[in-house]
Order: sequence, then structure tokens, then C-alpha cells
Amino acid sequence: MTAKIVELGTLYVGGQPVEPGALYNGKGLSFGDTCPGMELQWVDDCGLLVSDRTICTNITWEQLDQKGLVFGAPVQIDGKSYLCRCLKVGSKEGIPNEWDALLDKYGENDDLWHWEYQRFWGQETISRPDLPHPIRGGVLARFWCWDKATYQSVDLGFRPALEYLGSEPCSPDTLLGKKAKVYCSDGVTIEGYLVSFSDYDVVLEVSSLAPPSCSRAIREGHNIIVDRENIIWLKEIQV
Repeated sequence: MTAKIVELGTLYVGGQPVEPGALYNGKGLSFGDTCPGMELQWVDDCGLLVSDRTICTNITWEQLDQKGLVFGAPVQIDGKSYLCRCLKVGSKEGIPNEWDALLDKYGENDDLWHWEYQRFWGQETISRPDLPHPIRGGVLARFWCWDKATYQSVDLGFRPALEYLGSEPCSPDTLLGKKAKVYCSDGVTIEGYLVSFSDYDVVLEVSSLAPPSCSRAIREGHNIIVDRENIIWLKEIQV
């Protein structure tokens, strides 16, 4: 399948626009409006925008997590809000994940993905005593390895994905009785009909009886109660 390429936004380090692939210098890292000549390029996968390269290197998983960019943080680009996060790349080699699905769909061509000599962090945590994190690319498009959260290298960094959120988050009172999607700070999303809310939580009626994967949500029958301090975005789902 031929990939659709979108140019959108610019990476800023220390408040200054930088070209994709810049070395992280420990100063502020953010996304902003498109700066001509320094545009970021994304593969549009049915609305999920995935960077065509590692846009910032020499940054650790820990530093990305401190900025909320591992599991997702809202960013403003050209007047629109997006959730910016790391890709899911597999907590074990060979298990289904977002990165391999993209390669299956669009191919492994380095001219498209720029994976050669540019590795990137995945979202997952690997179950080991030192709790390292997966790394993809570099040697081969599907190459998989791992390292500790504080590991730093000039050929390792951040390949972001963007999910469009809307112009601004919805207020719970506007969503009563409507289907909503809750974005949580640990990367979990929960969908359901918003049945009530308070200053402390939001209650969604969901179809599944499975326990919520969000660490700050609890189930009561068909309802899931989500701690509002854990919510980073709330939007309506059209049905």
C-alpha cells in the first residue's frame, strides 16, 4: 500500500525550532506550529499520524516519560490539539504491535521510515528485574532489543505518533448521556456512555465486564469510575 505523507508541525528544543533528527540537549522539548523548512513528516495511517523518522535523538525513555510523551501528552499544532506519544512496539520480540503492523501495511523501505542507524524507544515496559524498555530499528526495520530507561545514545530517540483530539477537551457536563472517550495519563483509553461525574471522578457505562487496565479506575457493575486527576483529555465519540 502506498503511504500518504502529511507535513505538520515543527519540533522545538529549548524554545527554538530544530530540524528533524536533532540531538536533545537537555532543555525543553515541545511541538509547535509548522515552521517552513523545518516541517515534520508523518505517515497518515487511517488518522493516526506516525513520524517517518526518529525526530530527536540522544534522549532517554525516562526523559520522554517525564514529559508525558511515552504514553501521551496533548500538544497544540497549527490550532489543533493532538495526543503525542511513543509507538507500541512489542514487549517481546515477535508479538503483534503498532510498528510491525505499519511495516506489514506499507513495507520496510528505509526511504519511507528512515530506520537505518536511527533507533527509537517503544512505549512498553519489559518484565525483568531492571524493567527496561524496547527499542526498534537501527540494524533492520524489525530489529528488536531493549535497554534501561536512562540509556542515552546519539542514534536512539523519539519517533512520535499523533492522534487528533479536537480543538479543546470537552467538559463532563456537556457529555452526560453521550458516548465519550477518556484519555488517561498512563496511556489507557476508556470508551463508554458518560452517566455521571463529580469534582473527583467520571463514571462511564461500558459494555465489557473486563477489569479496567487503567491503574486509577475501578469497576462497579457495568460502570467504570475514573479518577479525574488521571484524565488528560475527554472527547465525544459520534455514534
